[in-house]
Amino acid sequence: MKILKLTTIHLFVLLCFSCKKNVSENGISQSNRSSTDSTSTEMTNNLPYTSDRVQPYYTPDTDSVSYVVNTSYKGLQSDTFNEKDSSVPIKENDFEIAPDPKTKYYTLETFKFSDQNTAKLIIYNTFGENDTKILNVQLNSYFNNVLTDKLLLDCRFTFETEYFRTFSIGKDKSITIVKHSVDKLEYNEAGDIVGEKKQGDSAKVSVEYSIDATGKFIKK
Repeated sequence: MKILKLTTIHLFVLLCFSCKKNVSENGISQSNRSSTDSTSTEMTNNLPYTSDRVQPYYTPDTDSVSYVVNTSYKGLQSDTFNEKDSSVPIKENDFEIAPDPKTKYYTLETFKFSDQNTAKLIIYNTFGENDTKILNVQLNSYFNNVLTDKLLLDCRFTFETEYFRTFSIGKDKSITIVKHSVDKLEYNEAGDIVGEKKQGDSAKVSVEYSIDATGKFIKK
C-alpha cells in the first residue's frame, strides 16, 4: 500500500510539473504571437518604389488599345472618391483628369514619411475624349490624416498618340516623373491619317518633386 501511495504521489508531482511547463511555453508562444501580430499591422515603407512595380495591377483592355485596372489581382480592394477630397487639385494633371465621387480606386501601397506625413499610392480608370479609357496612378499625401496634396505619377492611354509615364519614389522624399509620348501615325499634307510609321517618334519630359514637412509636393 505504501509503495502504491508513493507511486501515486510521484505521478501527481510529475503531472503538475508537466502542466506548469506547458502553461509557461504557451505563455511565451502567445506573447511572441502577439508581438508578431502587432508588428505586422505597423505601416512599413516599401521604398524606393518605381513604376515597374505597378505593372501587375493593370492589364490591356480587350475593347481598346488602352489599359484598365486588373481588378482580379489577389487582395486588391476598392474604395470610392468623395466630394470633399475633390477640392484638392491634382498636380501634373496635363489632361485634366477629374474622377467623380462614384469612381472606384484601388490602394496599392501606403508610405510613412514622418509621424505626421503619410502617403497613399492609388490606381484608377477615368475616361477622356471619345470615351478613351485612361489609367491613372496617383500619390495622395496626408498630414495628420488630412488629405493635403495629390500628384499624378502615371497617366497612360492612346488617342492617336500613345501617352504614358514612368516614375520613382525615393526614401528621401524625392519623386521623379518621366512623361513619354509616342507618335506612330503617318499624316499627309492635309493632316489626314494615312497609316502608321515603322518607328514611332518618341519624346519625353522629366519633372522632379520633393515632399516638404507639411506633406506638400514641391516641384524642383
